[in-house]
Amino acid sequence: MSRLPSISTRALRLAVAALMIGLAVPAFAQEVTPEPVIDGAPSAIWYLSGATIKGHLENGARGDEVTLQFKRPGREWNDFKTKPVSEDRTVSFRAADLKTTKVFRLQWVDELTDVSKYSETHRVKVRPRLTVRLKPKHAFQGASVKLKGSLLPALSSRKVAIMRKNNGQWSTVKKIAAGDGTFALKVSSDSVGKRKFKAVFAGDKLNPARSRKGVLKVYDPDPATWYGPGFYGNGTACGKTLRRKTLGVAHRTLPCGTMVSIVFQGRSITVPVIDRGPYTSAEWDLTQETAERLGFSGTQTVGTLHK
Repeated sequence: MSRLPSISTRALRLAVAALMIGLAVPAFAQEVTPEPVIDGAPSAIWYLSGATIKGHLENGARGDEVTLQFKRPGREWNDFKTKPVSEDRTVSFRAADLKTTKVFRLQWVDELTDVSKYSETHRVKVRPRLTVRLKPKHAFQGASVKLKGSLLPALSSRKVAIMRKNNGQWSTVKKIAAGDGTFALKVSSDSVGKRKFKAVFAGDKLNPARSRKGVLKVYDPDPATWYGPGFYGNGTACGKTLRRKTLGVAHRTLPCGTMVSIVFQGRSITVPVIDRGPYTSAEWDLTQETAERLGFSGTQTVGTLHK
C-alpha cells in the first residue's frame, strides 16, 4: 500500500483553524509560503578562517527545516547542512576553514509539493595567504639575495608579480609561477640602501587580489676596528663622554649624530656617530659595546648604511 505524503504542522494548524471558524474553502488555501532570508554574513575573511551565516524563515514555524547551500563561482549548488529554525524562526550556520570564495543561500522545501524557496545569495570572499621573505634581509652590496614566498591555496595556473620600488614608483621585475603554492626569485643588491620589494597576486574568481611587501637592506662593505679601553671617561669629538656601555661609532667626516646601521655576520645594530676616527686604514671605529653586540673583534669587514 502506498503511503500518503506527510503534512506539516503548519498545514494541520491552518486546516483546523479553517474548520473552527466555518470557512467553506479548502484547508490549505490560506497558508502563507515561508521565505528563507539571510540576515548576516561576512563579506570577506582570511584564508582558512570561518564564516557565520545567520538568517530566518519568514512566515515559518519552530521546527521548520532550512538548508544552507554553497557553491564556488561558476559551479553547481551543494548542500552544506540542514537545521531546524528556533522558536523565533532564526537559524545560524558556521562554515569553517574556507580556502576559496563561496556563494551561499538558504533553502526551504515545501513538504507537500516538494517546491523549494531560496533566499538571496551572499558571496563570502576568501583572501589568499600570501607571504614574502628576503634571505638574507641584510646583505652586502653585490651579494646573492633570494626573495621567497608562498601563495595559498595552491592552484596550478597561478602567478605572482615581483615588483621593486625605484624613485617612488613600483615597477615589475618579473612574473613567476606559484602553482605549487611557493615562489622564488633572485633579486638585485647592486646599490646601497633600503630596497623595497613586493609580491602581487592579481586575484581571480576564487580569491581576491593580495600583495605583500619586503624590505632588503643593502650595506656598503667597509673595514672597521673597535676602541674603548684607555679612553673611558674622556670626551669625544662630538661632545659625548665615552663610557664602557656607550653605543656609537667614530667616522672621519659624517656629521655627529648621524645614525648608522651596521651589519656583521647576521647581526645588525643602529648607532650614532659620536667621535672622529679611526686613525688607521679602516673606515669605521666601533665602541667596545657596539662591537660586542655585533660579535665583532679585531679588524674585519662590516656592512654600513646611513642617510
